[in-house]
Amino acid sequence: MSFLDNSGQKVGDNSNAIQVTGNLNVGNTTTEVMTICNLVISTQMAALRQEAQEEARLRALEFGNQIIKKLSSEVEDIVIEKLKDPDIQFAMNQSIVQVARKGIGAKSDLLKELIVSKIKNNEEEIDLLIDHALDITQRLTTSELKFLSIVFYFRFCIKTQNGVILNHVVEQSDESYNENGINKIFCRAVFNEIYKNSSIDFDKITDGIEKIKPINLTMLDVKGCTTSEKHYTKNYFALIKERSGVELIDNDYADFRKKFNTIATLLDKFGIKNLEEFNSAVLSPLGMIISENYLCARGFFTAHP
Repeated sequence: MSFLDNSGQKVGDNSNAIQVTGNLNVGNTTTEVMTICNLVISTQMAALRQEAQEEARLRALEFGNQIIKKLSSEVEDIVIEKLKDPDIQFAMNQSIVQVARKGIGAKSDLLKELIVSKIKNNEEEIDLLIDHALDITQRLTTSELKFLSIVFYFRFCIKTQNGVILNHVVEQSDESYNENGINKIFCRAVFNEIYKNSSIDFDKITDGIEKIKPINLTMLDVKGCTTSEKHYTKNYFALIKERSGVELIDNDYADFRKKFNTIATLLDKFGIKNLEEFNSAVLSPLGMIISENYLCARGFFTAHP
């Protein structure tokens, strides 16, 4: 029996992940979204040959359907009012054009999630970050999106078991600490299983390490997704040792590789030389909102009941 039965993952505090449930409400929302999609193709893709224009339309309508599905649990009158907002329509137009040009994939999934986030959001500061994220997404490689999400995963995702936050249990100094019968031994076994088996979490984020290409940390900083002058206070040696219970020799990456080869191999694929370099990739607010929405778009987070 796996330690992961009945377990899930959520986002820690100070997060804005979108988690949607409910049945699809077909109605005015569908009409509004599809009208916008068709209008964008008619006006922005008019110069294309018929075959290309039709392919662009199919991509746009598929993208529109995905947005509709994500909005299915929302109060329709509120959504309709939001869709009338020029700011929302402009953001949708830009995203539809990009999807029509580049097709459905990891980036379109992220754009969809960001559009839904923008429609549901009512905070000015978050709205500005979403606008920036929508703009910068076209300048990010798929591997950069995956890398940002891996950082977010280690730093801000929490594991739960029957309502107990496993991260919180392992952080306690008392070795005998437990919550509802879940103790540190159990939590460490869960984290060890996750960190040594890529199919549990890592492959869900990356689509498999064979699809990862090296990234440039300097470029992520230039694009505003990371902050190069900062480091996380708790480094990865301490973080993974705390969660797994496995003794690690500080700053000895060869020792780490022997004990957590799956993680080391993952970092190799991104072109990250060691845990110190990995620790230097500190997510900016923009990087946070991009990676969180990317993970949500991939269905990574446990949905609310």
